[in-house]
Amino acid sequence: MKVITTILLACVSSMALLSCGKIQPAEIPQPRQEEEKQEDNSQSTAMIMTITAGGRTITATLSDNPASKELAEKLKAGPVTVRMKANGFEHYGPLGFSLTRQDEQITAASGDILLYNGNNICVFYGSNSWSYTRLGKVEGLSADELKSFFGKGDISVTYSLKQ
Repeated sequence: MKVITTILLACVSSMALLSCGKIQPAEIPQPRQEEEKQEDNSQSTAMIMTITAGGRTITATLSDNPASKELAEKLKAGPVTVRMKANGFEHYGPLGFSLTRQDEQITAASGDILLYNGNNICVFYGSNSWSYTRLGKVEGLSADELKSFFGKGDISVTYSLKQ
């Protein structure tokens, strides 16, 4: 009887030690590393658009949505030039084609590039609340610098995809 009890205790002890050994490696969060890789990949595939006006060029990062992807496809075929008008807080103009609308109430801020009525592009250096579809964002320029880039009146602006 003592032999059987000893063997059973040895088996139970071995199983407990083996299961403890398996718990430790499982504590390392493997899926988190894969999520970080996916985030890095999405950042490296950001679509960059160049905006040229008056002989000067700035860049903007396009949003990740259907309208921005459609715009990028158009720009892959070649640059798009838009005659843009000033109205005090933005420059806006007709693209000459329509994009998928996903309008939402947005309070635009300096640097926002928004789609209005499905076929007008707006670049903001001031603020306005309306129903827009987000297209992208100019980073790194103050409101005054962006306003100066476009000037006070109508201007021809060329949009292209950065290569």
